[in-house]
Amino acid sequence: MTVPGNMDVEPLYCAEQINVPPELADVLKSYTKEVVRRQPHDLYEFSAKYFAELAEVARTAVVDIVPPTVDQIKAAFEGSGGVGTLSDLKAKCVGAGVMGSTVDQAFQLGEFEESIADPKTPLVMLLTMTDATFVGIVASLFDVFGTVKEGEDDPSLRAGSFLETFITLTEKDPSMTADRLNELKEQLPKAEGEEAKDEDVTITFADVMKTEAFQAILEASE
Repeated sequence: MTVPGNMDVEPLYCAEQINVPPELADVLKSYTKEVVRRQPHDLYEFSAKYFAELAEVARTAVVDIVPPTVDQIKAAFEGSGGVGTLSDLKAKCVGAGVMGSTVDQAFQLGEFEESIADPKTPLVMLLTMTDATFVGIVASLFDVFGTVKEGEDDPSLRAGSFLETFITLTEKDPSMTADRLNELKEQLPKAEGEEAKDEDVTITFADVMKTEAFQAILEASE
């Protein structure tokens, strides 16, 4: 039996009739997070827009979305000095080898304004396409935005810069509370000396991994 709009309402009589798409759980999880984060006044209108945009992104992805590499994003970042618009940043990304359609998808999902104050913010969104794991993406923050000091093997970042990019990465995750972020900040290496600032201390991904706060965040993200 069908109803107007071609909606199938055929009754189900046994479990064998139920065919659950494998991607359904991830789709509903992401949708639920957005609803909780945005608290829309009209849930139906929000849902219609959300799934329409998701469908458009999916159609584009089927055709020509190729995930960028960490090295490509790093190259785009290194050439982004003085960039003040998304269009200019896209040109830097394409010049580094990232497909234009891939950049468009990432920037669309981030809902960025054309004018940007810091290129790191859109690039973090692009970075989420490089790895399927949260811990891998966090590690890549150091690879892209950090530097390798002489005599060292691993890239490092100022603690303040790491926290800024980490907050950008997790701002749409409702499980990331202010308390968890504060705990992470407090457990990172501290500055020595009265005039030194904690935010200026250089840290590595290994320093982040050592904190109990980050391990708790990893557990909550699973």
